[in-house]
Amino acid sequence: MNTEDKAENLFFEADELINENKIVEAKELLIEILSEFPDYGYAHNHLGWIYQVKFSDYEKAEKHLKLAMKYAPNYNAGYVNFAYLLLDINKYDEMIKFGEEALSHNFVDKSTIYNKMAQAYEMKDDNFKAYDYYKLAVKHTLNNTTLEQIYSSINRIKDKMSFIQKLKLIVK
Repeated sequence: MNTEDKAENLFFEADELINENKIVEAKELLIEILSEFPDYGYAHNHLGWIYQVKFSDYEKAEKHLKLAMKYAPNYNAGYVNFAYLLLDINKYDEMIKFGEEALSHNFVDKSTIYNKMAQAYEMKDDNFKAYDYYKLAVKHTLNNTTLEQIYSSINRIKDKMSFIQKLKLIVK
């Protein structure tokens, strides 16, 4: 078995462990993969996700998600997970800047990136830009569940607006 096959097979095992909610075992296997294959971006992505979601170790999560994008530059999950991380750690300006760069890649899930940018604007109390980015997220999704969530966000934004601000939306 060549080294690329070995890395992929071990990664598949780690991915299955995550699906089975065997997070500690998955983390250990991902670390093992990266000790032998330090430039295996998919493993960095999954490890970053584990550190973010399961251990709330945002520093390690950020390190691994950046490495995921470096070593697997065409892997959508790295970009999406990094967007979630930036919002989790309240880096709204960085999220907006990252989103603009991420959108230049054809393979990136534009709906998710636009949605995360909208959330960043919402957290910065820029309801008009949040509204505009939520509308872009709507335009780029084909998933009905995601669509419902985005429409819920749009309604939340409208609820935060004054009567005059809502009128400005109509005039746009």
